[in-house]
Amino acid sequence: MVDAPRDVQAGLKALRLNGMVNARADLVEQGGHSDLASSRWLIEHLLQAEDVDRAMRSIAHQMKSARFPVVARRSG
Repeated sequence: MVDAPRDVQAGLKALRLNGMVNARADLVEQGGHSDLASSRWLIEHLLQAEDVDRAMRSIAHQMKSARFPVVARRSG
């Protein structure tokens, strides 16, 4: 299954990567849009990986903070 193309600008903003948003805008303004288009697949993949990583870290943090009781197993 192929994912639909992401809006890179929106993805960067959603992850609060403001420096990258500004740098991308500067590159487009300087005429580097064709270079950005050729590496779009990489940028989309990195955005997705960062999004997944942040979600997993959030879940791990929430599980640790919840302090669920640990039940000891009996051996034997």
